[in-house]
Amino acid sequence: MKKYFKYVLTVAISIFFISCYEVNEEIEIKADGSGTYVTKMDMGQLIEMMQTFAGEEELKKDGLDRVLDTTILFKSILDSAKDVTAEQKALLKDAKMKMQMNIKEKIFKMDMNFPYKDLNSLQQLMAGKAGSGAGMSNALKNMFGKKEGEADQAAPKSPDMSDIASIYDVTIKNGFIEKKVNAEKFKEFKERPEMAQLKQVTSSGMEILYTTTIKLPRAAKKTDNPIIKLSDDKKTVTMKYNLLELLETPEKFAYTIQY
Repeated sequence: MKKYFKYVLTVAISIFFISCYEVNEEIEIKADGSGTYVTKMDMGQLIEMMQTFAGEEELKKDGLDRVLDTTILFKSILDSAKDVTAEQKALLKDAKMKMQMNIKEKIFKMDMNFPYKDLNSLQQLMAGKAGSGAGMSNALKNMFGKKEGEADQAAPKSPDMSDIASIYDVTIKNGFIEKKVNAEKFKEFKERPEMAQLKQVTSSGMEILYTTTIKLPRAAKKTDNPIIKLSDDKKTVTMKYNLLELLETPEKFAYTIQY
């Protein structure tokens, strides 16, 4: 059970970009600069891939047909995690992940909650630096990766959310949030050989619905992207789009918010 549970997590984190149907990114900024960064991911489509890859009998034999509903506190695993930097540990020590999996019902969800202490920490989370926030994959691979002497588990190679986050430069200060395209990093990203996988996904007409919601400590004064919707009190910013469009026109999803 443990062997396959870790494999499922590794696969999920490696390829959830392709397998996700919906991602919700929720950010709350308090007046003192602290807050929470939450990502909610629905990866139900990954269940079919697991069934194809491992087969129904194999999944049952290893207990993966059982319903799973658990919460993981990152502080309980950080000390034993290899290759996790001090910066990563500082960002993740109060984080937690709720995971739900039900093979029969084709349910696979991960909700990750990252409390942060200041705007600099939020900037790192949003930029995917230190393997966290939108780019949790690196840190989670380290945490749930194979132990010494354990055989490698083959997992599909594909860009993850840290790769997507890295094509933007994020700047966050009191009253100011900016996310702009880094042309050099985007060029490098597009030239990666595994991008061919994503081209197949985009040509199939598949959509990855991505929603970003930012709760500000005070009303927004100015925004510069037409996809941004403001609440009546202008304290909540919402952006909804197909994440796959970002691969061709990332500038459409860059923005500046002043509040």
